[in-house]
Amino acid sequence: MATASSPMKQILMTGVMMFMSGNTLQIFSIMMLGMAMWTPIRGLLETGKVFERYEDRGVDLVMPKLIYIALNLGGFALVCWKLSYMGLLPSTWELSPVPRLRMPLEFSSGGITS
Repeated sequence: MATASSPMKQILMTGVMMFMSGNTLQIFSIMMLGMAMWTPIRGLLETGKVFERYEDRGVDLVMPKLIYIALNLGGFALVCWKLSYMGLLPSTWELSPVPRLRMPLEFSSGGITS
């Protein structure tokens, strides 16, 4: 079960690093997001290798594998949320044909004074 819950440590570490990197587009935040995206993908691709050493013992590995996969998907969802929050993923309103109007941030009026 410790092997199945090991991605939880990575999710917590990734969450702290995402908090520390901020929301601006800088080389550090882009590299951190690339690393954070690759880690769950690699974990999902190597699920068989991770649990390979336990298959000979006759242990039922269905539930630990499901937990491992769910935690890796949770880590990937965290990265997708951060990408969306930074504006790097298109959202549904950006894809809609009707543009949304934004309220102006500044109202100004001018007049002639003499």
